Amino acid sequence: MLKEERHQYILNRISKDNRIYVTTLSIELEVSDDTLRRDLAELENKGLLTKVHGGAIAKSGISIEFTDRLNTATAVKQQMAAKVIPLFNDGDVILMDGGTSNLEVARQIPKDMKLTIYTNSFPIINELFNHPLLDLVFLGGRVFLSSRVTLGLSVFQALQTINPDWVIIGISDVHPEKGLTSPDREEAMIKRSMIERGIKRIVLADSYKLNTARPYHVASLGDIDYIVTEDDRVDYIKQHWPKYSYEVI
Repeated sequence: MLKEERHQYILNRISKDNRIYVTTLSIELEVSDDTLRRDLAELENKGLLTKVHGGAIAKSGISIEFTDRLNTATAVKQQMAAKVIPLFNDGDVILMDGGTSNLEVARQIPKDMKLTIYTNSFPIINELFNHPLLDLVFLGGRVFLSSRVTLGLSVFQALQTINPDWVIIGISDVHPEKGLTSPDREEAMIKRSMIERGIKRIVLADSYKLNTARPYHVASLGDIDYIVTEDDRVDYIKQHWPKYSYEVI
């Protein structure tokens, strides 16, 4: 089999199964493990998959551009956000990261709820301007246009002054082994700092985000308290993902 044919076979398998193993492919394709590791390295360099120990996993197909994601899977985001709101109580302090799923959470916060909300997201702060009972704090810093958030030292320093009851992290990729990952190194660092500050940590992850990974590590699943997903994916995560202390809702 030619290299190009092997590459297409690998991509077809990973598209179907979300994960492939070198040992399995070696038997199926009748080539050495070393050959397949070189194949996976080439495909990773082309941005077509992500190498992990023993094989590879699917590359996220989610765009890093906020505007590309804004009007996608709207009903799913609304369903997930509706599960988050009942977790909050009057007087809670909430740190909200950027992201279109988090924006939907902001949209569903009741107008009569008294909360303190910190955020580095321009869309979220704009959405919450018309909530008269909220105490809003914007974390200013360098503007990261792709995600419509602020990053940098000033954001990091501001985070060291708060211990919010809730942290809601916007993430594009959630994997049972790789955990939470991000396509941008600096953004991953800020997200990691947010998670470290929170008492309870929430991630909203629809099916498009599951079983995928990006280059930069944010946190492990053991650092998360709630994974919020679509109704038909709850049982799948409970049955097939590592048993940490997080709750799937």
